[in-house]
Amino acid sequence: MNWKGTAIMKFNTLIPELSVSNLHVSKEFYLGVIGFELEYERKGDRFAFISLNGAQMMIEERNGHWETGELVHPYGRGINFQIAVTDIEALFSRIQKHNVPLFRDMMVNTYSGYTQKEFILQDPDGYLLRFSENC
Repeated sequence: MNWKGTAIMKFNTLIPELSVSNLHVSKEFYLGVIGFELEYERKGDRFAFISLNGAQMMIEERNGHWETGELVHPYGRGINFQIAVTDIEALFSRIQKHNVPLFRDMMVNTYSGYTQKEFILQDPDGYLLRFSENC
């Protein structure tokens, strides 16, 4: 327990922090559309810590602190984040109701004998998010 009497949060050993162009827009997308939960935020820093089914991410509005080169849309070129979910069909339906364009449609893939159903979309800044469920 922490000093406020609530359970101490467990942090994953790897937590990506994404620079976003507009924290409000990104929060609406991640929380409102996809269903991530807001674990905590620092409004003055335009920062939010979010989670979904054990996956953890940090999103922070661009501030120049983390930019190692010119950051132009789409962000995150060359990387995609795979996020395991427990009901991919429900999430896929939710995405469709919000008219979010897909980068790759729902598919079943086998990787080294491991089969999963997955689809890929881009967040408002262009980061690729691959949602998957084991088959």
